[in-house]
Parts: sequence; C-alpha cells; structure tokens
Amino acid sequence: MTLQTKLSLSVATAVALSILLTLILTWRQVSTVTITKEEEHFASLGKTIEQNLEATFHEYLAARVRIVLATKELLRSSSTDAKHDIAVIEHHIPPSPEQNTLRLELLSNHTNTQQISQSPPCELFLSTTTDLITHGLPALHIPPQAYDAYDFYLGDTVALIPAKGSFSIITTNQSNNPILLFMLPIEPGSIDESQTIVYDRLIVAGTPLRSLFKEAEELLRERIDTAKINFENITFYDQGCLLLKSNTGEDLIDRGESAAIRDLLPDLCGMAKEDDNVTEHVQTEAGTYLCHVAWIQCYDYYLIMAVPIDVLRATTKELIKRLIVTSVACLLLACLSTLWMLIQSLRPFGVLVACTKEMAGLNPSVSTELDAMETMVSERLDVHRHDELGDLARSFAAMSKELANNIRTSLEVMTAQKRLEGELSAARDIQMSILPTLDDSSTEENFAVAAFLEPALEVGGDLYDCFPIEDGRKAIVIGDVSGKGVPASLFMTMSVTLIRFALRSTPSPAQAMTHVNTLLEEHNSGSMFVTLFIGLFDPQTGDLHYANGGHCLPYILAQDGSIRQLENLSGPLVGAMPGLVYTDFHDTLQIGDRCFLYTDGLTEAMNANKDLFGDANVAASLTKHATLSPSLLEKAVFEDICQFRGTEPPSDDITMLTIARL
Repeated sequence: MTLQTKLSLSVATAVALSILLTLILTWRQVSTVTITKEEEHFASLGKTIEQNLEATFHEYLAARVRIVLATKELLRSSSTDAKHDIAVIEHHIPPSPEQNTLRLELLSNHTNTQQISQSPPCELFLSTTTDLITHGLPALHIPPQAYDAYDFYLGDTVALIPAKGSFSIITTNQSNNPILLFMLPIEPGSIDESQTIVYDRLIVAGTPLRSLFKEAEELLRERIDTAKINFENITFYDQGCLLLKSNTGEDLIDRGESAAIRDLLPDLCGMAKEDDNVTEHVQTEAGTYLCHVAWIQCYDYYLIMAVPIDVLRATTKELIKRLIVTSVACLLLACLSTLWMLIQSLRPFGVLVACTKEMAGLNPSVSTELDAMETMVSERLDVHRHDELGDLARSFAAMSKELANNIRTSLEVMTAQKRLEGELSAARDIQMSILPTLDDSSTEENFAVAAFLEPALEVGGDLYDCFPIEDGRKAIVIGDVSGKGVPASLFMTMSVTLIRFALRSTPSPAQAMTHVNTLLEEHNSGSMFVTLFIGLFDPQTGDLHYANGGHCLPYILAQDGSIRQLENLSGPLVGAMPGLVYTDFHDTLQIGDRCFLYTDGLTEAMNANKDLFGDANVAASLTKHATLSPSLLEKAVFEDICQFRGTEPPSDDITMLTIARL
C-alpha cells in the first residue's frame, strides 16, 4: 500500500468517524430536545385550552353575579317606590274600595314590564304577614310552608325582616326554579310576646332565578361553541388526536384518530384528576404515544392530547437524512480534495523514489555514472521551493553530492587498502617463509619437534626457530616482540636473523642472547623489545642448555604424565636496555619427555566476559594431553583455547613450540 493511499484512507477515516460521531450526537440530542419540547408544547397547549375554558366559566359566573345584582337593585328600587306611592295614596284617600283599586294599579305599574336583562318581569305584591305565612304566594308558586336557601322557614324569615327590607331565595313548587324575593315592610306592626316587631303589611317583589340566568347560560353556550370552533382550528399532528370529554364520558370534541388510546383513557383521566394534569409515554398496540391529559375542574371536563412518538421524531429523522446526505457529499468532496492535494504534494516523493532507484542501479566505479548520481536529484526536483518539500529536495541534492564525493573517496581508500592488503599478504608470506615449518614429519631418530603460530593480524611479532648447529645440537628459539602488526613483524625478522647469526658464532645461549640484546638496542629507535628463550638441546644425552630473557616459563612433560616448569630466568627483556649480560641454565630431558614452549598469547586469550585463559588453564590442558605427540599436543591445546574463547577474536599472536626426546 502506497503512502498516498494510506494518507487518503487515514483522512477519509478521520472525516468519516467525525461525521458519524456528529450524526450520533446530533440524533440523540435532537431526539431528546424534540421530545422534551413536544412535552412542553403539549403542557403549554393544554394549559392554554384549560385557561380559556376556565375564563369562559368565570365569565359565566360573573354574568350571573351581574344579573343577580341588577335584579336585586331593581327589586329594591321598585319596592321602595311602591311603598312611597302607597303611603301617599293612603294618606290622601281614606280606606275604601277606591283605595284598594289604586293600590293594585300602583303595584301593577311598578312591575318591570321592560324585563331585566331579557328575563321575565319581576312582580310586586302587597300582602300581610299572616297571609304570606298562611297562603304563600301562589302567583310565584311559593307554598305556605316554604323554606329559603339556608333552610329557614318562611315565617321565621318574615318575622326577622328589618325595616329597610331583606332578600331571600325561596324554594317553590318547581324545585329547580327558586324565587329571588325582596320583602319590604310598609309600617311597623304590633310587638309579639318575644318583643319582636311583627309587620302587618309587606311589599313583596320577586322573580324566578332560572329565568334570570338564561342570558348567562346562553353566554356560556356561546363561549363553549366558540371554544369548540377554536379546537377545530388548532393546528395539530395529522396522526395525533385531540379529545375533550365530559365527566359522563361524552366526547365534546374528537379530532384525529383516538382508537389506539381509548382503552387507556380511564386510567389517564384518573391520574389527571389526582394531579390536575399528567404527561406520559404510553405503550399501545399501535406503538408508543406521547399523551397529555388535563382535568378542567370547573366543567369537570378532560382534555386529552396524544401523538405517536414516531410522528414527533419524523422531523428529526428527516433532519438526520439531510445531514447524512450533506455529510456524505462533504466527505466525498473532502476525500477528493485531499487526494488531489496528496497527489500534488507527494509527486516530488515519487520523483525522489525514481531517482533513488536509478542511483541504486548506477555503477559508482564508472566516473560518468558517478557524475550523473551527483546531479540527478538537483536536476529533477525543484530545489527552489520554499517549503518542507523544497528543504527535502535540497537535502537530498546535497546528500547525492556528498554521496558521490564519499564514493570517490571510498574508491580511493579501497584502492589503497587493496594495495596495502597485497603488501601485507606479501609481508606475511615473507615472514612465514623466514620461520621453518615444523611438525611431526621433522622427527629424527631420537628427536621430534613441532611448531604452531596463529597471528592476531595479517603479520605478527611472535617468532620460533629450530635448526642444528655445528656440534650436532639443536638450537631451540621462541620469542614475542612487543606490539603487533608491521613494526612487530619487522623487529621479529631482525631478531630471528640476529639470533641465527649469534648461535652460529657462539655455543652459549646466554652469550648469544647478550650479543642479540646489544645489537637490537643499538638500532632500536622505536624502543621495542622481545621476550626470548634460546636453548641448545642434545638429543643423544637429553641435555638442555638455555637462557630465558623475560619469556614465559616452559613446561617439561614427563613420560609418566607429570609436568614441571623451567623457572630460571637469565635476565630481563631483550633489546630494551644496553649492557645486559644473561646467564646460562641447564636441564635434562629423559627419553619420552617433551619440552613445551609458548608465548603469552595462550595465557591472555579472552572470552566474551573478558576472562583470561591463564596459566592454570594452560597447565590443566597440558596435563590432560601430556601423552600426545608434539603436533597433536599443540593442536589439542589450541582447541581448548578456542573452546574457551568462543566467538571472541584473538587478542594476541598464539605461538607454541614443542620438542621431544625419543
């Protein structure tokens, strides 16, 4: 998958996840807000309708009060005027039939022929207390044993009338049509036994209450009809229902489809009657409905509004659909824009990849191709851009130039190194040709010798030698020059030459070592030195005359498997100081004995933990392989060293020389 594809997918995924998260959060938030707002709308709408109906009822009550007050004022004023007129008639006309006629006409004239607010006229009567109690008022259907609205007997009410008159509501033979009466005394009567004034004559004015309230009831019906019309004009959900039910279960208003919630109405109405109103989510066979039920106490009506939740969420779903369409369009546009920008931005990377592939296929050993590598990036990429891609192009151009220069330098170094390696290889061959090849094939009648050398570098500073001298003895030489590499190899070559020359001119190992020290010190400007062991061995007798100039102590391996060291030192290092005189020492090898000589490369061999092989391991290895021939002994010791060293490279030259008396 290319970087361009990965970046495009990353951008598209990020945008898609952002849009998806936004849609989910929007859906949840909008759904919650929608339902909450609809619940508030239901409650507000129900409250408005309830307040309108209550206002209508209050208007109806106010109309009734207004009519009653007007009627009472009319009854009072008519009775007062009639009382005044009767007093005038009785004052000027003596009691006679004419006086009675005038009184009746007077009462008839004071009757409200204009009607009080479209109600029947109020009627006035002149009666005595006794007649009123005994006979009642047949004209107004008041029986003689009538009671008022407070369950006071009519006779008791009449007996307690004050001089200015009083009002009473009296039941009639028509139980649903009480009479509003105003009773006004004409003059004081006699005083009864309880010292209460009993009026002889009364002016009684009255009118039926039911007839008075026709106007108010007509106003109430008019307002209810108006409310019904308003209900019909309310904008409501198409699949919702709006009900107004009476306490008897009659549907005063029924809008929409209410069959789904019919079975739930009794419970909802009961809850609303307890709490005035309730808003609930109810589950029906048709789905979940949002219901609001309010109890209008003044009428004992129930207002029910219900709508399916799916209808309420329809707007939200439509909004989400539009958001999805818009989001997908934005996503596509963003992806296309991003893809175009990525193509434009990543085009230099494609050129850079092509350049690197071509550079990988160039042959740096050809100067023309190396020159092309140096200028390839700067020619194909826009190094003059002032952005990160321009910085990258300039960096790669500089890198290509530096790479070409480094390759040129590396080629020169490789050429010089190959020349040096060739010279070192020749030096190694020359060095190894100076040293004799010694193995078990060098075995004589009573003498065997073997040697092993592993230089740490191409050339080393260890030396060994074995050659016969004029008296028939064998010269045994082993040494270790300080340092490594070419200087050590040159010093080693000079040392071998001087030793051979010295041993041919003197039969004493110590004198030869003294002579070599003098010659090496005179021509040693580099302050180098060599540890040196020189021995003269007679195979016939086993005598070993030797001198040890600071070299590792040799081991004598007896035929019975025991080992010992030649611990005598003739002097210090050879070639380091002038005027040194070394001493000869003597030992004897029995038949079957071996003398093992070595350099410090054995004891200083290190493993990965930087542990040294050491003298103890050398002695243990010799003890384990003491009975082997010189060549096999050296091979076995070297294998022990390699096993101890593991993968760690050699830290110094390893040289072994073994002689045996047979």
